[in-house]
Amino acid sequence: MENKFDIAALGTSSSGLVESIPEVRDISPLIGVGVMIFDETDKVLLGLRIKEGEETSWCFPGGKIEAGETFEQSAAREVFEETSLKLDISNIQPFTVLIDQSSLRINTTIGLSFKLTDSSLKEQVMVTEPDIFESWSWFSLSDLPPNLFPASAAMIKVWKEEKLADYWASYPIKMAANPKQHLSF
Repeated sequence: MENKFDIAALGTSSSGLVESIPEVRDISPLIGVGVMIFDETDKVLLGLRIKEGEETSWCFPGGKIEAGETFEQSAAREVFEETSLKLDISNIQPFTVLIDQSSLRINTTIGLSFKLTDSSLKEQVMVTEPDIFESWSWFSLSDLPPNLFPASAAMIKVWKEEKLADYWASYPIKMAANPKQHLSF
């Protein structure tokens, strides 16, 4: 994939120092989480996203990581904010880092999974942000709605070990039982 930033567009002096940077829209990185919540029958929770200015789509709960949060903390917060479901952080497992290379800005999604061990928790799920979500529903991975949010669709492909579109890069996360076991100082 070719680089989207043209270094030649920078104005440089004879000393090679950058004198000006072309005006661009906000290119600050977007780093977010998406959470695949599985029920006891291995169905996943998807919300019908109706956010103004976007095409209607189905997506996993998730959102932007806030300063000072781990991936798991961000996932638990976003799931609670969007669904009222409280997840045990120790059971949230990151499984991939996805980069949408078609975006004009750095757009990274951390894919995480969570397995409900108590089916009564499904009753807690509700729409808490009606300006963003119309409803929440459970779907089998073999019977998903066609209009999936791009990052959610990519997460599903990674989970099912299917080929991603060329503009997605995926980096698997393998959690060590003891993170220090691989370090030798």
